[in-house]
Amino acid sequence: MRNFRTYLIVNNKQLEIIKSLNFSHTNFQIEFVPEPTKCYWESLDGKSEVIYTGGKNQNKNSKYERQLNELIIKCENEDIAENALSLIKGGILLALPTPNTSFLNLFVSEYKKSETKFHKNRFESFHKIDNIGFGCQVLEKIINNKEYSYALEKYKVSLDLFSLNPFSIDPMYGQMFNHYDLKKQTHTRSSFAIIAAFSVIEELSLEIRSSSKNPRFLNIEKGEWNPIIHSDITNRLEKIGIKKEDTFDWVFRGEKTKVENDFKPYFGFDSEWVKYGETVRDKTLTFPEAIHNASYLRNFIASHKFKELTEYISPYDVYNVQALSRKLILESLGMWKTMLLK
Repeated sequence: MRNFRTYLIVNNKQLEIIKSLNFSHTNFQIEFVPEPTKCYWESLDGKSEVIYTGGKNQNKNSKYERQLNELIIKCENEDIAENALSLIKGGILLALPTPNTSFLNLFVSEYKKSETKFHKNRFESFHKIDNIGFGCQVLEKIINNKEYSYALEKYKVSLDLFSLNPFSIDPMYGQMFNHYDLKKQTHTRSSFAIIAAFSVIEELSLEIRSSSKNPRFLNIEKGEWNPIIHSDITNRLEKIGIKKEDTFDWVFRGEKTKVENDFKPYFGFDSEWVKYGETVRDKTLTFPEAIHNASYLRNFIASHKFKELTEYISPYDVYNVQALSRKLILESLGMWKTMLLK
């Protein structure tokens, strides 16, 4: 067995969470070593942290602080370590999908216990980021499940292509992003971000299953569902803990876009926070309605040969499908409440 460093710095609260997990069913183990830069410390009660950019030597003042640790993956080869680290990153993104984290380049390298010196110019390789413990909790659950692992990797691909800081979606900020971008690169990346995010839903077997012989709606203009189709998706959602009365809020900001005008049917009622101003027009949907919206964007706007409306995909369209796929992954894993309490 070899040891691979991840360059992830873990505080003691996160360390205890990770130590409580069981990876005996996997082909790797997670261990910890004192982080080698001697830059990352926390108070003994864990309530505060400090970074000494030049490093700190052990001295008499160290009795008030303790050094943080680096996460190590112990396994047979680098591929196993990289796979585990990739899924940890996916779990971190499920907790909080910020662009700073999604674009973060995480990697492993072999760790040798005989190493006694560490070059200070490698300080920037180390990352002290939130939710590493939650990422490891996700890893424990999905490491031997291909469907969940692929769903998480697809979610990561979607965020790599296009992502917004979720804090910018808060209704108090109204419309922060323009709906239209002239660049074809943006249209393409947005389209494939939607395709990847919707593929997450398919990986979880939570797509709406309809056909020309068994259509989704009896009356598409009125949004009248085919009861057979609606019952099927509702039952599959209930199996992961989403009830009929549960709702999902679809973000609409600013003036209606050409894509929004094309939605058929047009579902939802005003979310409770639309009072924040005329630029906030969010709608509250049932989960089958939200999944339909996502599939409509994928099928008729983003996939196959690009169409007239493709260039009008809004950043909010991408965000909505990504947020829905994230919610469905967490619910499928039974980790939505765990994420809220992390």
